Amino acid sequence: MSNSFYHKELTDAQWNKIKFLFETEKRVGRPALNPRRVLNAILWILKSGARWRDLPSRYGNWNSVYHKFRKWCSQGLFEQLLKIINVDANNSALLEMDSTFCKVHQSACSSRKNEAIGASRGGKNTKIHVLLNEKMQVINVVLTGGQINDSDKAFELFDGVELTGKKVLADRAYSCDKIRSFLHSHGAIVCIPDKVNFKMKHEFDAELYKKRNLVERFFQRIKNYRHIAFRFDKLAVCFLNFVLLASVAIHF
Repeated sequence: MSNSFYHKELTDAQWNKIKFLFETEKRVGRPALNPRRVLNAILWILKSGARWRDLPSRYGNWNSVYHKFRKWCSQGLFEQLLKIINVDANNSALLEMDSTFCKVHQSACSSRKNEAIGASRGGKNTKIHVLLNEKMQVINVVLTGGQINDSDKAFELFDGVELTGKKVLADRAYSCDKIRSFLHSHGAIVCIPDKVNFKMKHEFDAELYKKRNLVERFFQRIKNYRHIAFRFDKLAVCFLNFVLLASVAIHF
């Protein structure tokens, strides 16, 4: 496959692995869009951070591609894609959770509520909360405004995850009695350092904690995609699906 300025397009091997998810729908009238070309167009937007209107003409009409992207978002297609790529993600013995800020571009700001945009000292931003394993595979991801405390979303990240016997690594932001009690009650091994003002000290494996660099490297990799480093989407659902796609792309 030919390379664009911003990214390598899907190879035949990559496309053959996932194409069953993108089966061309039967329709009357105009011919259906080529799903492979549409996915390559979305990947171009993800990597470049460009406006949809700036999509190169070789990918087709930008508006048609955008509406197809919105349709795939509503169908949960990118969530399915993530599960296919990370098929054994839940079998991991090690789990890590953390969050990162993404600066919200002025084009993404609107009067809409509940679009995971918050204000902090650095201005408007969105926070990406993730739970992943030692293979850097995403298990759960949640978006919030930047002002939301990390520990407030920990339980949502654990939703549906088997924790028995798993080692859970996190930084001091998650060091609270509720999280520790929840993890212990589900049979997990907790590796979270105490906050400096804690009177009661908990057991802590400093050597195991060194492996927490994986989640930091994960954020670095997905932020190589400019559409993640800066949020350009007004709708939280669009930005979330771009995060899911970036999480897939780093393993392709």
